[in-house]
Amino acid sequence: MKRFHRKIKSYLRNIRLFLGRFILDKKPSRKWDPALLATSKILFIRHDGKIGDFIVSSFVYREIKKQYPNIHIGIVSACETQDLFKTDPHIDSLYITPQRALLPFWLIARKIAKENYDIVVDLTDFLRNRDIVLIRYVNAAINIGYNQTELKLFNRNIQANNEHITLDYESAMMILGLQKMDRHYSFPNIPITEELLTFCQQYLSKAYIAINFFGAANHKKFSTEQQIKWLTRLNLVYPDKIILILTYPKVTNELKPLLINDKYVMYEGTQTIFDSIELIKHASMVISPDTSIIHAASALNRPIIAFYMSSNPQNPYRKWLPMNAQNAMIYYYENNINEIDIATVKLPVIQGDLDLNS
Repeated sequence: MKRFHRKIKSYLRNIRLFLGRFILDKKPSRKWDPALLATSKILFIRHDGKIGDFIVSSFVYREIKKQYPNIHIGIVSACETQDLFKTDPHIDSLYITPQRALLPFWLIARKIAKENYDIVVDLTDFLRNRDIVLIRYVNAAINIGYNQTELKLFNRNIQANNEHITLDYESAMMILGLQKMDRHYSFPNIPITEELLTFCQQYLSKAYIAINFFGAANHKKFSTEQQIKWLTRLNLVYPDKIILILTYPKVTNELKPLLINDKYVMYEGTQTIFDSIELIKHASMVISPDTSIIHAASALNRPIIAFYMSSNPQNPYRKWLPMNAQNAMIYYYENNINEIDIATVKLPVIQGDLDLNS
């Protein structure tokens, strides 16, 4: 019965997509003069609400402003990530989508259209009707997409590829006439709370390993049994290291029973990704299945053990791998992260004490 419902749901979705594209997919009517690039207005569609996506694309706004300080950069963001974009000094305008539905997208598109953006960039590989409505009614002269050759709405396109997502953003900008970019991620300077600072001074002044047990999808979540196995093995291999368990509000109570001795610590006041970034800043190693933590650790140049789902580990999907892959050990699973035998994960030798300047 569930399979039947899924088929019906998929069938109806395909009909909606077909009708939406038939009605909405039109070529841009405005013209753009490349000679005016230096004073153009560029709008990035980033309403997916994914923190990892925010981190990996953070470089592009910085690099645009380096080359053309007078380009105006706007962002369409979900409510979940608006605070992240607000901290970026290179972003000039921020538009929030209150909910992911067609009417709110149409309303915000009409509002943005009054700002006369020249260029829209949306590198999402699968577009829903609400996305097409948003881009259509912003009414930019140039719409840059990813693998959208079948849509007339996009008059510039990045071909489908298996390269890192940062290369797609760089390619989109080079289409417009910008030069090659420094693709290393950017982090704004975020003031931390006194409570978090006190925790770091009290518990993380010595060498420590940070481990995160959860990703956004269910297949990325280590079971309680696996969590215990991880802590047991880390304690055995690194008897002189503190083990920091990363958390977020929804799972903090679930993780508390793991704090069975003073060697295992957790900052129970963790509220945002910025708290987690501060917590892993000086970690000797970061272990995580979650891409936002992985990319944050990569930006901080921390050694990483990361986990990704792939049906073909010999030729994995590389879009969301950490930038400094040479500083990361990556393990793949086919359906669920709990398939991984923790005993087979190679743990590197960690030498020396904590270097707070690293």
